[in-house]
Amino acid sequence: MVNTYKYEKQLKEKSSKFISILCEKNILADVTEDSLREYSIKISVNNFGTVNLYYKPTQDTYSISLHEIKGKDESALIRRIWNELNSIEEDKIYKDRGYEIDVDGSYRKGITSFGAVIRKDGKVIEELSGILELSEVQGSHQIAGEIKAVTESIKWCRENNIQDVTIYYDYKGLEKWARGHWKTKKLVSKEYADFMREDNIKIHWIKIQSHTGKKWNEHADNLASDEIKRFLKNNK
Repeated sequence: MVNTYKYEKQLKEKSSKFISILCEKNILADVTEDSLREYSIKISVNNFGTVNLYYKPTQDTYSISLHEIKGKDESALIRRIWNELNSIEEDKIYKDRGYEIDVDGSYRKGITSFGAVIRKDGKVIEELSGILELSEVQGSHQIAGEIKAVTESIKWCRENNIQDVTIYYDYKGLEKWARGHWKTKKLVSKEYADFMREDNIKIHWIKIQSHTGKKWNEHADNLASDEIKRFLKNNK
């Protein structure tokens, strides 16, 4: 019996358009066999790796994840082509003034990681990334990675006497818990909220949508993903 999925038509149509434009750029691609799921489909791209394409029916929007693409140059190329297909403009949200930090977390094959890229006046001055211990994850997987990216960034700010910073994030709980707008039902979120109340660093929170081609968000995501790749490679 062949499985059918509610959003199969949307995913197949979008993947077909993406594959067509990739081929126009002389990049061979095809749908990965048996990869279709309710909200996602995988596309094998040349020798680069696999693109995960997602559909969000509540907003009728699509996004891609490139954590299974082997190289950063290849990821950047595929991202540019995706942006071209979807008429996504280059980054307009970054101020390139003062201290700005993009944070992200990742979870794959039971491993949780984090990444953060710190900039001053638009130039990268520090990159933070790492793997979380199971005691830090507490069953929260990627969210724990997102939280770790923020707390490690704030620790860096404290150590460097930074009193004013803009943080770009894609999981809304990071700001909601930090500002006391959400109840902290799990220990990991309670510890995070307590940590964020410890000092008077002025934080300007800017939420962005993940996997939409925002340069520094993608950079932070790659830092987190690379940590998992290295961990899995070193622990075969």
